[in-house]
Amino acid sequence: MSIIRRMRKQKAVWWARNAIPDKFGMFSFASPVEIDCRWDDNVSEIRDKLGQTIMSQATVYPDRILQEGDKLKKDEMESDTPDDPTELTNAFEVQRFEQIPNLRNTETLYIAHLKRG
Repeated sequence: MSIIRRMRKQKAVWWARNAIPDKFGMFSFASPVEIDCRWDDNVSEIRDKLGQTIMSQATVYPDRILQEGDKLKKDEMESDTPDDPTELTNAFEVQRFEQIPNLRNTETLYIAHLKRG
């Protein structure tokens, strides 16, 4: 087992944001899914797509591809986990997502930079 897979010992709840907004410009989310990850609560500066500096409040190494705008919550999914992550105060939004392949291009490290909101 590779080091990338071994490092993902934590759980998070993931809500994928639907790509098309409703008629009011609001986005809805798919049903929550529990994923494996490594979650680091750290504050760091990152650059957005436009090259502007923004603050990230957490860095997550998930087991799958995420999209900017998706929501994540640390820990396991519970029976009362809502379908709408905007109801939660502890849900984070993916601000930037990166993919880094290993040297042999047999595995990819996924990195999501998050902010609360």
